[in-house]
Amino acid sequence: MTSLVGDLFRKKMKTIKDPRMSKESEPDYAYPTGFLTFDFMNGTVVHVKKDDMQFTYNSIGIVDGSMVTVIGRSSSGKTTWCVQTAGNIIRPFKSSCVWMDSVEGGIVDVRAQLLLKLYGEDFKERWIPRNTGVTAENFYERIKYIHDIKLEQADDITYDTGTYTASGDRIYKMEPSVYILDSLAMLTPDKYTEEEELSGQMSVTAAAKVNTTVFKRIIPLLKAANIILFVVNHITEDVQITPFARSQGQLSYLKPGERLGGGRAAIYVTNLLVRLDDHSKMKSDEGLAIDGSLVDFTLLKSRTSAVGQKTTLVFNYKTGFDPDLSLYYFLKTRKLINGAGVGLYIGDRNDLKFSQKQFKTKLRENQEFREVFIHYVTEELQKIIYDPGIDEVENDNATFDITSMILNSVQTAA
Repeated sequence: MTSLVGDLFRKKMKTIKDPRMSKESEPDYAYPTGFLTFDFMNGTVVHVKKDDMQFTYNSIGIVDGSMVTVIGRSSSGKTTWCVQTAGNIIRPFKSSCVWMDSVEGGIVDVRAQLLLKLYGEDFKERWIPRNTGVTAENFYERIKYIHDIKLEQADDITYDTGTYTASGDRIYKMEPSVYILDSLAMLTPDKYTEEEELSGQMSVTAAAKVNTTVFKRIIPLLKAANIILFVVNHITEDVQITPFARSQGQLSYLKPGERLGGGRAAIYVTNLLVRLDDHSKMKSDEGLAIDGSLVDFTLLKSRTSAVGQKTTLVFNYKTGFDPDLSLYYFLKTRKLINGAGVGLYIGDRNDLKFSQKQFKTKLRENQEFREVFIHYVTEELQKIIYDPGIDEVENDNATFDITSMILNSVQTAA
């Protein structure tokens, strides 16, 4: 059944010269970060229905054109994860690049290559970092230039994603670009980067206002040109004048005594907000045989999944977040790693014993062990992805809808 008003509205919009008037929402397409527990936690099951088409698929990762804000205390792995994720998103696409504005000094090329998994000329062409002269205004201008260039080259860089919208339309996207800002707390307007003397609280307030304008203008550009923006921000301690009177957290997801720099607007407009909390230090002569820590990733804001969910990734200080060990730890939290010492095994497969130190070697060299690992991981990942359950909802509403009953009763009585 067609909607009379909706149909007439669309026809009217097509007669208007301004193309923005007839444009409707762009479909979403997600890019995996390479860390599957995070991707499935932030993913959703898409239910496709159109004529004779009826199927589902998993849309996992970070949605195209999103602004992703990553917060955490210093050294919790925020920048490392953003760079690793950026590399995993752009590597399959020839035109895709990673831009990074590091107000705090940046990372050296050797580490950037390792995290991005890009080397030689490929690294040089597709990694565009900047660690001096970064201001709020030229940060915006560079994103605007990327947006304009991509729209000019849209025909050459648009590809078929191979997926469908819920209504059965094929999804086409421009190849993704990634921009990393490290960090929001250090981003200042042109005016204050050239000051010889500190301006105190007045400059802090002015910087927050400029940042508000910048991010409000950036958001529409991201979706239009498929630019994924990562914004790193630090959680710092809010100094209290009276130690006995802790003020309420600056924002709902901060604990009392914690605060973020750079103003609140960037947080309000962000599409995905992730908090990192590191804990449980590890040593190379113990356990998993790495120097590192466990880092909890908590969804505080998401367009695709329920907030408050948490997954833990293994952070190797030398090589970055380890996707294999993170999946191993995931199975461990799901109580699927059994045994002890050198007699560990997955699920009920006690015929394939291993120790934590030899896990990665066995995963790489033993095909049967690898297949068992993949089987259990796949089963558990399917349990954590968000499924709106359209069929169930439709059937349930068709048989019983208490809200409609109450409304009909009230309107009849009136």
